[in-house]
Amino acid sequence: MHPDCPATAPHAHGPRLSARLIGMALCLSMSLALPATALAQGQMRETLGAGMDSAQPGARHDADEDDEKEDASSDSAWPQAADASADTDPDGENMKAGQGSQPGPGNQLDPQDRIVPSLLREKTRQYDQLSNIWNKRTVPSGLAANAGKASARDSGINSVALSAENVNFYLADGVGYHVKHLKAALVPVNKGEPVDFDDPEQYRIHILSGEVLIRPQDLDALFNNYILTYEPRALASVENHTRKDTLEVTVGARLFKFIPPVGGIPTTLSGPVKVGKDNWLVYTPSTVKQLGLPVKPLLDAAQMSLSTVTPFDRPGVKLEGDQLLMNPETLFPPPRLIIDRISKASLDDDGLTLTFASDTSDAGFTDPPHPADSYIWLQSGDARFFSTLLVNAHLELLSDSDAPLDFHLYHYRAQSAAGTIRSDRDGTLIVRVPNQFEQDDDAPKQNAGLTRRKPGS
Repeated sequence: MHPDCPATAPHAHGPRLSARLIGMALCLSMSLALPATALAQGQMRETLGAGMDSAQPGARHDADEDDEKEDASSDSAWPQAADASADTDPDGENMKAGQGSQPGPGNQLDPQDRIVPSLLREKTRQYDQLSNIWNKRTVPSGLAANAGKASARDSGINSVALSAENVNFYLADGVGYHVKHLKAALVPVNKGEPVDFDDPEQYRIHILSGEVLIRPQDLDALFNNYILTYEPRALASVENHTRKDTLEVTVGARLFKFIPPVGGIPTTLSGPVKVGKDNWLVYTPSTVKQLGLPVKPLLDAAQMSLSTVTPFDRPGVKLEGDQLLMNPETLFPPPRLIIDRISKASLDDDGLTLTFASDTSDAGFTDPPHPADSYIWLQSGDARFFSTLLVNAHLELLSDSDAPLDFHLYHYRAQSAAGTIRSDRDGTLIVRVPNQFEQDDDAPKQNAGLTRRKPGS
């Protein structure tokens, strides 16, 4: 029985007897609870070892020093128990003075460690297994050449592998294109930095293989909302239509950039698009009409070209002679593209399809964990979203409906905030977003001023 408990008084009667019986019952509970507490503390100390301090049960605060003197006899059993275990490690062997913390009482009621320690060991084993999965780098062979040493804040891979299928990829103001299928690497401009989705000028998209469809409405948005946003300009109000092997462009043309001063002369051009030198796209109109009348024969007779009467030269696109030259690497808003080779350009009713190839291998890209007809899948490398660093990225982006995914890069914050994010057991993030959402977030470069990560940190 606990030392503070009074001895039984057989001569007590009436209320005094009842009070004494109640007090004995409480003391009996304390007597049973304290060894159980000591057992649990012993198990915890044996399991955690040197990482846990060996507090002595029954020890009191200095402020109660006078009470300790009065109750010295009642507390004497606990310091003895602590002293008895002070030189014993969790396996029952003696420990040298000054090494680690002092373990608690031995686990006498459960010597087989079948309760708490076994649970902790199982959870530790499961964590070690999952940690190996989380830290495993699945890097496509073409991106693994410059792999470095991994750390807690750096996977050691300088690019993020991206694969996409059946995705409408938008940048800003409706400018974008349809990705039929694509394998690419997101490469930071400054080596060693993570890919920052809040700063589209901070990284490049190196296309390894795939097909991209630029639809007529994509061409309209590209020219009207991005390229032709300056004054004075030679072209205005572009409208595009496509059919087999032919791109037809209706545009308001201003002769020498200012005739007429408002709008433009209705002009229609029609012709094929081919792949030229250095992967430039070459649009060569075979017919040119103004106000419904053919004007190309008149220009030829006067030894004048389209670029003479309607001079046009902008980043990524220019009129040169009678040809419109377009550089796909710089034609669209950032992030800029890195294109090794455009193997084919074809026109049909759906639009202009570009087929990409590269000497860099696209082998080693894995399928996303959740099969879908429309997705974006990031594997390996480091990326920053919402100012959060995702190391050794494994992220699958999906539509929250049966429709193909519309991904808005410049508004990914608002789009993802309107969706759901969850994690698989292996650490893969699964993000489902709506195609329609309120674009109430800020412009790009929201976090462009964040402290840069030092290589290897």
